[in-house]
Parts: sequence; structure tokens; C-alpha cells
Amino acid sequence: MQGKSWHADRGCPGRDTLVLLTVPYLDFNGNSRTGRLIVAKSEGEKIARAFETIFAGGAFRIARMEPVDAYGGDDDASMAANNTSAFNCRYVGGTSKLSEHAFGTAIDINPVQNPYVTKAGTYPPQGEAYDEAPERKSGVTGIILEGDAVTKAFRDAGWSWGGNWKTKKDFQHFSLTGN
Repeated sequence: MQGKSWHADRGCPGRDTLVLLTVPYLDFNGNSRTGRLIVAKSEGEKIARAFETIFAGGAFRIARMEPVDAYGGDDDASMAANNTSAFNCRYVGGTSKLSEHAFGTAIDINPVQNPYVTKAGTYPPQGEAYDEAPERKSGVTGIILEGDAVTKAFRDAGWSWGGNWKTKKDFQHFSLTGN
């Protein structure tokens, strides 16, 4: 983590406030896998339960799941690899404000199928195939839709979905505070 996803000079929370979760998921081929996420210790049980519920449902697929350290802490590289990840002590794009990811209270799931969409563009760029309403429909492997097993599991955990934001959409993003 040191120097990759955790940086002392950014005011990151102490590593003792984080926990490494090992959770089950189904990959895009339907195979059972075990993924790893670093989240806030205070949210660990709820998030583990959310992923166990999603897995038990047997329908939702996740491309891959590993800490962003596997990508040198580079959020763009992690998104381009369609990696599901949580903790990364980084700033909100274009600001000096720490992201919810910096506190382990945000998770991005299948960023390619669930891109971050703003007036400036779609991130990651590979997500352009899934960034408009006609493209966002059930039957697309790994896509998150309002009312599906993923949004329900996170809502039950007390987390909010970025797909419900008003001016921009962050379809991959779930967070404790809604930011």
C-alpha cells in the first residue's frame, strides 16, 4: 500500500482504520472467484455481507476484483482493466479534496460496463458503449441498474449509488456518504 494506494503526505486515514476483505464473486464466465477489497474497518461487515448477497443471487458478474495497488495506485489503469476496487487514497478529480475512496467508504464495480459520465466525457473511455440510457439495459453482463441485486445489497448496507446522481452519473460507484 505504501506509496501506491496509501500516501502519508495526503492526509490518508491510518492503515489501522482499514480492513482487507476477501469476498466471493462470479466472474464474467460464471466461475466462482475470490476477490479482495480494502475498505473502512467500520464498514467491513456490511460490505462483506453485500457481496455475499450478490454472489448468492447467482446472476451478477464481476470482471475482476483486486486492490488498486495491483495497478500502482493508478485509478485510470484500474478502471481500464475493468477492476472492481475500493480504497485508494486519492483526490476527487481536479480538486485537492480527498475522495470517498481515500477513506475506504467507496467502491467502484465493473467500471467499463458502469462508467463515470460527465459533460466532459466518459471514464474509462472503454465505457462509452454503456454510457447512455438505451445502452444501459438488463442482459448486459456486469451492468448495474436501479433496483437490481447490486443496488439493493448496497442500499441494505446503508450505501448510495452514483447512478442516481442528478447532474453526472457514476454508475460504478457506491459510497457511504453518497459522494
